[in-house]
Amino acid sequence: MVNDEIIERQKEISKTPMLERIASIKESLAAAGDEAQKLRHLPAWASNEMADIGLYRYALPPELGGEDLRAREQIEIIEATSAIDGSVGWCVQISSEINALVIRQMQSDLAKKIFNDWYALVASGHGPANGPNPGRNARRDGEGWRLNYQGSFASGCQNATWNYLMGPMVTDEATGETAEASFMIPKGEFEIIDTWDTSGMRGSGSHDVRMQDCYVPPEHLLPGRSLAPSELWDNPTYRNPTHAIYNKAAVALGVCRGAIDNFIDLAMGKVPWGMSSTLKDQPQVQYRIGEAQAKLMAVRSFVMETQDKLEDHLGPLPKDGGRLVPEWEYFWPALLACAHAAQTCREVVSMINNTAATTGCRMDSPLERQLRDAQQAANHALISYRHYEQLGATFVGHEPHASYLALCEPV
Repeated sequence: MVNDEIIERQKEISKTPMLERIASIKESLAAAGDEAQKLRHLPAWASNEMADIGLYRYALPPELGGEDLRAREQIEIIEATSAIDGSVGWCVQISSEINALVIRQMQSDLAKKIFNDWYALVASGHGPANGPNPGRNARRDGEGWRLNYQGSFASGCQNATWNYLMGPMVTDEATGETAEASFMIPKGEFEIIDTWDTSGMRGSGSHDVRMQDCYVPPEHLLPGRSLAPSELWDNPTYRNPTHAIYNKAAVALGVCRGAIDNFIDLAMGKVPWGMSSTLKDQPQVQYRIGEAQAKLMAVRSFVMETQDKLEDHLGPLPKDGGRLVPEWEYFWPALLACAHAAQTCREVVSMINNTAATTGCRMDSPLERQLRDAQQAANHALISYRHYEQLGATFVGHEPHASYLALCEPV
């Protein structure tokens, strides 16, 4: 579907396993994380270097120059990058995720137009605006639409080549209902509004994006429910309603792994003030390291197991005997696993930071940044503590929350 140069480039880099590719640029990713803290977004050189090894394309199908990876492999990639730096890992997950999500209902001509660029990166700002804005409205204009909109949390927008806006976020001025289309807006036609000034995930560049009197032609339109489960692609990931959810959990897992590893390095040599032995020789510290490892490995296994079962349950495309949407009994465990992973990782990183004492609070310590990032990851709406209650309600007879069911609705 895309040009031969893109396909051949992907085939060549795929000869090296992705985790080896990540390891080969580990120092660059760490430097990118440091610079991103100052810029409050990922520097362009780093985004390009990440694209060079396929970090934005691995969830795409082969026809679009991707590696067609399933959930387990995607999680492993996001973990590995997040263990190096949380903001870098966040940019990996959000860009690979949105690149894959937007093609669920996309016509081939538009997919080819977007992904013929090796550095294609789709951002999207869907949260409430953080500053003065033109509203969240659209109106039909001939065969296209005209947007006046501002939305927040557009992670990676500084390096994006397109911005995606889904119809349910926008009100049709003529009807007062949500728009019956979703929108792809190329770079140069959306404006970045500097609103991302946070402590956790500081380098993710999750600013607002604004489209003011922006015309979207018919060839850049998607269906209103553009993220509905897809029958265009074989990979069950395109029918997995937790795609955007397991990606967020993977960041939390990676940050937690990085914090444990960094603490172990610290424990090997640090002698706390007023003591005569290193941290590694103190029973309380040994206990906490063991507890941290057990909790991380348990929640990681929970996520992986439920994702494997969910995608195996979905199987091939419906036309080949598979399912378009999962049964609830396969869906809810995957949801619960992701939220539990994020909340547990937040607790583990806090414990590790506490065990490191003052050293973990210093701005030059990776543990300080990981504490902030673990907290921010666990704050995300898709994996927040609220899911314990919403899923718990179903165990005592209540119907699943409408937001869960909406993820499975066909077009």
